[in-house]
Amino acid sequence: MKLKRLLALTEKDEKQEREFVMMCLAVTCGAGVLAEALRLLLAIIDWSNGTLTDGWMLATRGINLAVCAVCAGLAFLIMREVKHRRVFTRLNALYITFIGCAATFGGIAQNAIVAFVYEDIVLQTGDMAYLIIGLLLLFIATLFNIGIRMKEEQELTV
Repeated sequence: MKLKRLLALTEKDEKQEREFVMMCLAVTCGAGVLAEALRLLLAIIDWSNGTLTDGWMLATRGINLAVCAVCAGLAFLIMREVKHRRVFTRLNALYITFIGCAATFGGIAQNAIVAFVYEDIVLQTGDMAYLIIGLLLLFIATLFNIGIRMKEEQELTV
């Protein structure tokens, strides 16, 4: 009887913890997209007022917003899967891969714009953030796939 009660409490705590983590992820994704949308809006306002003379800044802000929106959308798809207790699946690994690709290509696009438009600007390490984060996420997706394969092999042997 005590074991059943303890297991029920553990499952309840696990569910609450999972819901809390998913809520934090949702707030973070939403805040990131909102922040990038506001940055783009402010850049558009500055450009229309004539205080921002560089239209390429709008392109980099647009890339930021697109990357954040894609990543947030995929993160919500992952959250939906986790809510249904489907965590280590090939679909989630694919979503993580897409997030990594979006961040990587967003970083490449931003750096390409800066490199081709501004000849006198040297890229800083901060300009490589998307690229580094994207490659890290692609590495995590690879590890995720390896873990899924190992899980499937273990289930077949049992």
